[in-house]
Amino acid sequence: MSKDLSIVVVNYKSWKVLAECLDSFEQYTPKLNYEIIVVDNDSQDWKLAPFSKKYPQISFIKNTGNNGFAHGCNLGADNAHGKYLLFLNPDTVLTNSTAIDNMFNFAQHNPDVGITSCRRINPKGQPEREMAFANPWLFISWLRALYKLANKAKIRKKFPKNEMIWNPDWVAGSVVLIEKGLFNKIGKWDQDSFWMYYEDVDLCRKVKRQNKEIALLRDVELKHAHGGSSRRNPVTTAITKSEVVTSSHVYIQLHTQGLNRVLLHFVIFTDTLLSQFIKILFTLPVFWKTSFKANILVLIATSKYYMNTLIRRTWRSKKLPAKYV
Repeated sequence: MSKDLSIVVVNYKSWKVLAECLDSFEQYTPKLNYEIIVVDNDSQDWKLAPFSKKYPQISFIKNTGNNGFAHGCNLGADNAHGKYLLFLNPDTVLTNSTAIDNMFNFAQHNPDVGITSCRRINPKGQPEREMAFANPWLFISWLRALYKLANKAKIRKKFPKNEMIWNPDWVAGSVVLIEKGLFNKIGKWDQDSFWMYYEDVDLCRKVKRQNKEIALLRDVELKHAHGGSSRRNPVTTAITKSEVVTSSHVYIQLHTQGLNRVLLHFVIFTDTLLSQFIKILFTLPVFWKTSFKANILVLIATSKYYMNTLIRRTWRSKKLPAKYV
């Protein structure tokens, strides 16, 4: 049955926040004709069946493995009936009944816009980062800070505080609304290259190459418990943070070339290991706490990644299915 909108949520052992997300649709039900598709990336905790029984109106799909965020999104999209697709993280929650309708209506009436997103509010009530730059050098936090200091006037012009619609270079994958025809045309999410992180930057880049804008609606908001679906303990923190590093190298390898590519790989490699050593030194006095354990595990995970990169001769994550690497 045809729908206006298909909402795709990829889950991996995030049942508590997923329940909050789905329950918020009951509280703040959109007016448009929509469906919700939850793709479980093989959580292997025997909770999918009993959880799905609580939400009979929602479609649940079990993935063949934890094949990554991009793969899960594509699987959900392949089973969607909507003209538009909204990719939503399980740790996002509706805060009013018009948010989804507002984004959908904006996308429908602005054909020059390829991807629509909205303001994401963290649990403290503060907006998450809205200014996003596609230049890979600005993936490095301290270089991004220097860039902002040196280009205040330029940035104020691009992102005026009084404007309710911004056009960043990319938006986070936690809230991505895109027309299904355009999504298929650009080749969907790149599941062959990204296991987790930077697939949103890549998707927005492909949309912009179709001469479409990226729009962030600052008068529409969702609550987002950033990391609520991925950073629950030191082990998962190490996995996710090392995957951020992994995917940054993958993106650089895909979208840069020559000396610029070599320098970017080197600077991110150096910055990653140096910053992690510094974090360990700062948390050494509280070595019994979670923060110290997490920093040690992150260093081990990133070090293993770099060693495996030399052995395997690829920047791609080992977590990708073998056929993708």
